[in-house]
Amino acid sequence: MAIPFLNNIDLSDNQLLNAKLQLTSTAPTAAAGQIYFDSTTNTETAKYYSDPTDGWVSIIEHTYPAGTFITTTEGGAGAKRTLTSDLSATGTANATTFLTGNNTWSVPVDTNDYVTGMAFDTGSGVLTLSRSGGLASLTQDLDGRYLEGNQTITLSGDVTGSGATAISTTIVANAITTSKIIDGAVTFSKLDPAMVVLSSEGIPNNDNNTTVPTSAAVKAYVDAQTAGGLVYQGGYNASANSPTLDSRNTQIAVEKGWTYTVTVDGTFYGETVRVGDVLIAEIDLVSGAGNLTDWTTVQNNIDLADLAQVGIGNVNAGTGVTVVYASGTATVSLATPAATSYVTTITATATITHGLSTSDIMIQLYDITTGETVYAGVDRISTSQATISFATAPANSVRVLVQKIV
Repeated sequence: MAIPFLNNIDLSDNQLLNAKLQLTSTAPTAAAGQIYFDSTTNTETAKYYSDPTDGWVSIIEHTYPAGTFITTTEGGAGAKRTLTSDLSATGTANATTFLTGNNTWSVPVDTNDYVTGMAFDTGSGVLTLSRSGGLASLTQDLDGRYLEGNQTITLSGDVTGSGATAISTTIVANAITTSKIIDGAVTFSKLDPAMVVLSSEGIPNNDNNTTVPTSAAVKAYVDAQTAGGLVYQGGYNASANSPTLDSRNTQIAVEKGWTYTVTVDGTFYGETVRVGDVLIAEIDLVSGAGNLTDWTTVQNNIDLADLAQVGIGNVNAGTGVTVVYASGTATVSLATPAATSYVTTITATATITHGLSTSDIMIQLYDITTGETVYAGVDRISTSQATISFATAPANSVRVLVQKIV
């Protein structure tokens, strides 16, 4: 938004540097001497308002490059110039001359030299032009050439190769049978049943390179090793008690280590739980026999404290208040008031020391005699100093008002 100046601006014979005309495609309210820059596409130019008769006049620079057979010469001096245009042809222009294509004033000459016929010899490739007035014919050897015959490019080659091998393995009755096809011959092999470890023997008995465990042995070993560990079971809707983990409905059988993540806020055995909390079973539970003490609830969402809610919070310093933390304890004290303003009077360009320890300050100037606000150059050269500069010394003393922004 533009800053409105409701009176004339007196620059006291100082220059207006780096100024820019108003850019608009719509002419502003017209007044004699008003200027703006017309930003309409293909019109872009500065304009000034002359009077009701001439209206808005464009300020356009013209160049006059030489054209075909025409030159333009600029004359005069200063702001008033003259333009003179003339033909640039050589020779004398009169009633018997004509301007020729080579930019010359000449008398036309009839040579009676015309083309009267044309013949082309397909055998020799020679073009002959006959001329009028007994003039010699013009000939041109075109040296005609023709594309004759064709060629066929044949790409040939072969792909050769032989031999293939396929291997398949089948587990049947605790034994491994392997079939292998080598050069068309099939061979079979079968493991000795003594090499197979049964579930009753356990995986530790297979700690070698000569025996193979059954799937039952592997399962029994894994079950023994993971018993009591955390086993993620999925999400828990605490609002709907789904799956049914607490006594609102018939609680399902649960094994020690089963873990659930709360996906919908609600209660669990009367305790409030929120999205992201984790529930871990501490013992094996039969259907319908659970209690809150059989579970560990890991809270993920703890409310922020406010005037009515106990929760996580901290103490921040405020206006006139300081806060110091030590070993988790906050000590709150009243701060010593700091200076927030500075006032001085100058009569010419000067550097003031306000000592407010920041560049976030507002500086305003006014004429002590007239009380009017005046404008000058203001440069915040540091957090404690500013330079007030005038192109010419002010007629009266100037009051400098500095306000810290807090």
